[in-house]
Amino acid sequence: MILNTQWRFLDLGDLPPLSTQVVYHAVAEAVDRGVAPNTIIFCSPNSPLVCLGYHQELEVEVDLEYCRLRSLPVVRRILGGGAVYLDNDQLFYQVIASKSDPGVPSSIEEIFRRYLAAPVRTYNDIGIPATYRPVNDIEVEGRKISGSGATEVGSSVVLTGNIIFDFNFDEMTRILKVPSEKFRDKVAKTLRERLTTIKKELAEPPAREPVKQLLRRNYELTLGSELSDGELSSEELELMRSLETEYSNPSWLHSVENEHQHLILKRNLKITGRSFLGEVAHKTQGGLLRVLVETVDNRIVDVMITGDFSFIPKDHLRMLERELKGTETANEILMTKIQRLYKEYDIESPGMAVEDIVGAVAAAAARKI
Repeated sequence: MILNTQWRFLDLGDLPPLSTQVVYHAVAEAVDRGVAPNTIIFCSPNSPLVCLGYHQELEVEVDLEYCRLRSLPVVRRILGGGAVYLDNDQLFYQVIASKSDPGVPSSIEEIFRRYLAAPVRTYNDIGIPATYRPVNDIEVEGRKISGSGATEVGSSVVLTGNIIFDFNFDEMTRILKVPSEKFRDKVAKTLRERLTTIKKELAEPPAREPVKQLLRRNYELTLGSELSDGELSSEELELMRSLETEYSNPSWLHSVENEHQHLILKRNLKITGRSFLGEVAHKTQGGLLRVLVETVDNRIVDVMITGDFSFIPKDHLRMLERELKGTETANEILMTKIQRLYKEYDIESPGMAVEDIVGAVAAAAARKI
């Protein structure tokens, strides 16, 4: 059954690397302003890029010297998740919708479930037995075959993902910052075991165009709505130009570090005085959670929370950090405060529970650098 809501469809083909990350942000801004309809975008980068998650600390996650030598642009996106190597062997699907639309789910986890249904069907249509695995994965017998992320931009929601025709495993392992080459070898082995592609799954992989047509049809089926061919408006193009300038500014790329300069300086120079610094990395279902905390007399003076998780609304993570300053590091006190903040601000962190944050902060406070 076709619903009254009509979705716009934009097949933008190959775009400059930066534009692939800016376009859905610009459309989300337009949807938020009420000047654009719900939209699905297909596009691919015309050359490779490294895409950094919104909550990640750049120099901890990415080998910037390697990227410089390879002339690989590094772009921070507005979505959570981890640093990833992207190129033309991937077809991006980007879903942007208004939260006021009654057909749009109210929770991020349901948004993943609803808007990943079409790519799951598409993989199955071409002979790959893919399934949806909460929170945001599409898998084939335990191996990931699509990466996705979601966020909110004002009153709009955004989901992005990719159909992976092929993947450059070697480049992916090289762009990551790792403690040793032995560890890099381990990462490479794990990546090849846990990530698959259309090329690996099928003896005769289909061409891109038929897959795009299948994906479009499956979005119409799963949304119960027609997709009408459209184009970017002049306002959206102007938003893209403005956002490309913002994204190209080093202050955007280093935004996490800029917010925590004082704390990072202390970590790098081992400056302590009366204070203590502690740092932990904690694996959650939703991604790796990193916490760097400075304490004095068992109270938090400063804290940095980073990682490849999703946190929505995205900018509320900085608010949570600020609210934790001055808080005692006892688990029950941290739990009460963070639970209150989650409830008061309708925070969602798919796959990462409040208990994960409490445990990581408490552990970091107890572990001295």
